[in-house]
Amino acid sequence: MSLLKCCFQNILETSTVTIGAGSASASYPLYRLSDRNIGRLFKAGAAETLKIKIDQWASPLPVDRLLIPSGHNLSGMTSDVEWSTDDISYTPAITQWAGAAGLINKEYAAALTKRYWQFTLTNPAAVPQFAELFLTSTYTWERNPSRPAGPFDDEHNTENIEYRSGGDGFAVYGPAKRVRNYLMPSCGAAQLANILALNAAWAGSKPFWLCDENGVWIYGKLTKKIETKEIAAGAYSFDFNFKEVLGIT
Repeated sequence: MSLLKCCFQNILETSTVTIGAGSASASYPLYRLSDRNIGRLFKAGAAETLKIKIDQWASPLPVDRLLIPSGHNLSGMTSDVEWSTDDISYTPAITQWAGAAGLINKEYAAALTKRYWQFTLTNPAAVPQFAELFLTSTYTWERNPSRPAGPFDDEHNTENIEYRSGGDGFAVYGPAKRVRNYLMPSCGAAQLANILALNAAWAGSKPFWLCDENGVWIYGKLTKKIETKEIAAGAYSFDFNFKEVLGIT
């Protein structure tokens, strides 16, 4: 079982975000890249080179990963993510790639704490469109639960209607959602502090990324309060109840 990972911050939310080349469609504005709704797309204004520029100003946060949720049309497009200290000379954070279908997940060799970042799509064949642009830092759990707690099945988004005749009707409102619940019986002060920081950043309203014990990345939310307890001197326990969040179009 691999160590659990979480990405719960996006530097776009605390930065000045502009377009350095290309344009945005008025109907699919730039702020959609950091509104935490993975169903609502940003769309460029034309099929031309697009540069998304991020200025973190005086207190930059570290970045070690780029995440773009599925639902984009970037497959085959030449893509770059770069950093700079002066907004003049830019250095690649990772090797240039041609975007693939599905979740785009690019991890850097080491976290980089830089003021300026830019994401570039060069000469795209179609008008680029994608939802969130997560430039984020990965929190790897110091210790995993001994095993994941149930349930292991997906949660179906349905309603069962029982009629006066005794018959049953079913309304299906959307696709099933993945659920991951973890019970941490014992951890140290460092892990407790990181989990509480995650909880503060999520703030009940900002869905985030979880990489589960099988290495599957899920976008979701906490469904219950993180119950933290001190079980001995310097030892703590907590519950982590997580459920997939689907985007609203």
